[in-house]
Parts: sequence; structure tokens; C-alpha cells
Amino acid sequence: MKKFVSIFLTIILISSSFLTIFGEENIQITSEAAILIDYNTGKILYGKNIHKKMYPASTTKVMTALLTLENGNLTDKITIDYDLGYIDGSSMYIKKGETFTVEELLKAMLIRSANDAAVVLAKYISGSIDEFVKLMNKRAKELGAKNTHFNNPNGLPDENHYTSAYDLSLIAKEAMKHKKFREIVKTPYIKFPPTEQYPYERFFRNSNRFLWGVGGYNTMEYKGKIVNIKYDLVDGIKTGYTSIARQCLISSGQKDGFRLISVVLKSEGKDVYRDSRTLLDYGFENYSLNKIINKNKIIGTKKIPFTKEKTLKYGSNNDFNIVLKKDEDITNISTKIKLNQNINIPIKKGDIVGKIEIYQDKKIISKINLVALNNVNSILFNLDINKLLKKTLLILKISLKIITGLIIVCLLIRYLNKKIRKKKKLI
Repeated sequence: MKKFVSIFLTIILISSSFLTIFGEENIQITSEAAILIDYNTGKILYGKNIHKKMYPASTTKVMTALLTLENGNLTDKITIDYDLGYIDGSSMYIKKGETFTVEELLKAMLIRSANDAAVVLAKYISGSIDEFVKLMNKRAKELGAKNTHFNNPNGLPDENHYTSAYDLSLIAKEAMKHKKFREIVKTPYIKFPPTEQYPYERFFRNSNRFLWGVGGYNTMEYKGKIVNIKYDLVDGIKTGYTSIARQCLISSGQKDGFRLISVVLKSEGKDVYRDSRTLLDYGFENYSLNKIINKNKIIGTKKIPFTKEKTLKYGSNNDFNIVLKKDEDITNISTKIKLNQNINIPIKKGDIVGKIEIYQDKKIISKINLVALNNVNSILFNLDINKLLKKTLLILKISLKIITGLIIVCLLIRYLNKKIRKKKKLI
């Protein structure tokens, strides 16, 4: 009986591990939770415990940066007219009375991982930490986060401050849409000139060794070789560490226009870089980004009578890409164009004129707008002659039906009158 129970529990444990890991089976990573997604489509290419609640440490600052970019002004100057007090962990050592721009504080927070800069930005955006935390949680839900609750702007330890690999990938994906964010997170070094309150130059190196780590302690064993941690394909995003969260890292890698985002949580030492590179290399080696629809490329035309241009040109105002395994058949992807039945004149460039349906293996996977790629104007004072003709034809049809009805009624009355007269004669 004991042997049976032991075997049963072993099966359950093995099964549960398969449920939390998906993707390529031969990927070996030691981190407790991890995910790899395509930046363009959000497609998950690999996952391990992706929805498990984890402590994010300073990767939290990606959300703080996102909210600052969405709600602040980079050139605004912030004078710190209050005493920040003691803030644990990494710092830029802000002193009361100093003035910095929002952009400078963003750089300090994302490059130096300055916890004090995160506090200043939170108060700048929302007036208080409590209000900023509400904004963080609201934005996380809007982005589709499932297991996230923030309790501060910098990720310092708090049992009620948690997220997941999946949720962090969504937040990072959104932040990477901002050009300024992309610019900052790939910067290896930063320096600030002396101020009256702090009479020394501040020089900080990016906490992300993927951007600069060469030689000596900045090497690691990878696939049987000793390699530099610095990896040219990586262009950001954010590190994190606390004694509880352990090593955390969100990474962005780009190759030939194909960008991937990896998240690795609760790793140890250099494994955080080894695991991150393992995921990125797996993605680039096994998947490819395929452009199905090109932005502003003419997909089709439609003749529009009684117009100056005579023809409407239409296409998509956005690229549409799909990520496929390199051995997948791209011919399984097809499109179907559905123009609106009623297209009224004048048409302005950019007006929605229909939909493009995208199919994979004959199953619809997406719908995107078809837009006019040129203006279409009436030959007569922007009067929609086609619409006028349609209305005229409709009126004629209705009139014809009414006339036909009247004729039938008249004939029926005439017939009845004849019948009545015949009856009278017989009487």
C-alpha cells in the first residue's frame, strides 16, 4: 500500500511539473519562473511557472517608468523640497533642495536602479505613494495582468508586493513601445554633475551586465564555453534583486528586426544571465517573424464612378506579423478581404473601408482594419453622385410600386363597377 501511494505521489509531482512548463522540452533553466514572448505579437514561446506569484524586486521600476512616461513631462523640473529619509537598497543619494528633470530621474531609476528616484517620480505623478500604488495596480489590470499587486514604486520587500513572469512580460512589452524607455534601458553608463547639495559627480554603471560585462568576473559558462556576460543582441531592460526575490531580470533582445522579451525570476548568481540568454537564443534559433501584411501597401482597388480619382486604393495602416517555428509552413496563412457594402463619398485617406481577416489552417486568428490609401472626391462639388443615384433608384422603385398598386386598384374598381352595372341591368 505504501509503495502504491509513493508511486502515485511521484506521478502527481511529475505531472504538475509538466503543467507549469511548456515550450521546448530540452531547455534547461534553473530559475523558479520564466517566460519568453515575441514583442510584436505577445505570443508565448516558452514558459515555466508563468502565473506563479513571485516577488519582482526592482523589475517593479518598469511599471513606475511606464506610468511616468504616460503621465509626466520629461522636461519638467522637480525640486525635492522634502527629506526623503532612509531608503534601503540602490540609491542616487538625492539630497533635499536638489533639482532634477523627470528624464534625469528616469535614467537614475532605470540605469542605477535608484530607489529614491522611484519615490520622487511616484510623488511627482500622483502626489503620494499610496495614490501612485493605486495607479500602478489599475494600469496592471488594464494591461491584462492576472497575479499582480504592487505596494510601492521600487520593489523593496513587501509580502503584499508581488507579480508573475507573465504579468511582467506584459508590462515590459508596453513600456518598450516608448522610444525614450528603449533609449534609456540600453544605456550602459550615466553621470550627473555636482550640485550645491552634493558637490561630487555621480557616475553610475547600468545594473544590467548584459550591456557591458566583459572579462574576469563578468564571464560565465554557457553551452560548455566561457563567454562574456555582455551580449550584443540584448538592448535592455531591467534587473532586480532582494534577499527574498533573489536575482530577477527582464531582457529585450533583437535580431534582424525580430524582438523577444524574456523574464527570469528567482535565480541565483550568474544563472540569471545564463537562463535569460538561453531563452533568447532558443527563440531566435527556433522561431522567425513573418510579415503577412505591409503597412500602407496597396492590397486592392475598387472603381468608384463619378469621382475625380475614379478608383479607391485600400490597404492596412499597420503591419501584421506572425511568429512561426522555422519549420512551420507559412502557406497555411491566408487572408480574406471584406469591403464595406456602403462606401460613401467623399472618402478621406485613412478612413476605414472594410476588414482583412487573417486565417491560419483555415481558422481565423485576427481581424484588422482596411483603410483608404487615397482621397476619393465627387466630380460635382463633393456631391456623392453614386449615393444620389442609389437614392434616386430607390425612389423610382418605390414610386413604380405605388403606381403599379394604384393601377391595380383602379382596374379592380373598374371591374367591380362593371359587375355592379350588369347586376342592375338584370334586375
